[in-house]
Amino acid sequence: MMIKINAKESVEIVEGVFVSVINESGAKYHSWDELTESQIECFSGMNREFQEVYAKFKDSMTE
Repeated sequence: MMIKINAKESVEIVEGVFVSVINESGAKYHSWDELTESQIECFSGMNREFQEVYAKFKDSMTE
């Protein structure tokens, strides 16, 4: 899932594989295996919550 935070930042999360944080300084790639438990919880939670928000508003976006 690619999440556009604002005009200058994005986060790409492929749960169980990698996370890329993209900003003005460049891209920072993190292998899922290299993440700490708290980072995994953070990125998994972010991914899950964005999917929930998207599902909630998805139907109204196509009208």
